[in-house]
Amino acid sequence: MTKKEFLNDIKINCSEILYLSIQHMLNKLYQDEDQLSKINDFLINYKNYHMYLNDYAGTIYSRYASSIDNLYIEMCNYLEIEVDNKYTLEHTIVKLEKQTPQLLMGLTDEDIQQQTIIYFDEKLIAIDSSQHYKNNLDEFENRVRKLRNNIALVKNALQIRH
Repeated sequence: MTKKEFLNDIKINCSEILYLSIQHMLNKLYQDEDQLSKINDFLINYKNYHMYLNDYAGTIYSRYASSIDNLYIEMCNYLEIEVDNKYTLEHTIVKLEKQTPQLLMGLTDEDIQQQTIIYFDEKLIAIDSSQHYKNNLDEFENRVRKLRNNIALVKNALQIRH
């Protein structure tokens, strides 16, 4: 299938914002007549949405009241791909790993600090409910345990109840 054919199919079967976003992404990589032999592999990779839609985020959020998450979910549903997959789990874990105890303790605004801790806890709950996580504990369990230890350390230091 060519890029042009694929986009026409998306235009007919999906939301306007998904069509415009996928068009924006693919325009950076392909010509209209290029064959998209591995398009599912590209579109399942959650990181690609952040990388190739970064400059389009304002339009996605403001004009369409949507998000990269919503676009990813819609595309996965359209392609009949499970949303709870290695790419979304890896993205969540990496995002939490960047929020080190030093970074969290260094936040000077208490409200932002509290919101960040709540967000961290919510993401850990989401990871726990992830079927992909449960099915791949040997791959992810140590990293998630370290994240739990990090947030517990911060809560203890800030005297926040668990």
